[in-house]
Amino acid sequence: MGMLRDEVSREQQAKKCLEQTLRLVHLRMVFQGLEECAMVSKLERERSALAAAEKELEERRQKLAELEREEAERELNRLIKKVGQDTAIALLELAVKVKPKVAISALEKLGG
Repeated sequence: MGMLRDEVSREQQAKKCLEQTLRLVHLRMVFQGLEECAMVSKLERERSALAAAEKELEERRQKLAELEREEAERELNRLIKKVGQDTAIALLELAVKVKPKVAISALEKLGG
């Protein structure tokens, strides 16, 4: 659950960063000079800022997905080391035979 909270917190931070990026893009355009700003309509500036922010958000989502995959892989490796590779394979093969949900339910009942 701590990992989920961390991920939610990262998403919130990403949203704040996105808002800051939009502000920075707008400020950069203002400081480029009045001539350029006059040539580029407000609507075009907003579209450009939004496109940049969407690109950054997509990159952050991809990074988050990669971090989640890495975390799952570390957890799987940790558990395999705990029970041993042969035991882990045997457990997974049995779970596939009886359907994973049934296997999980049965093991939860045994574990109390």
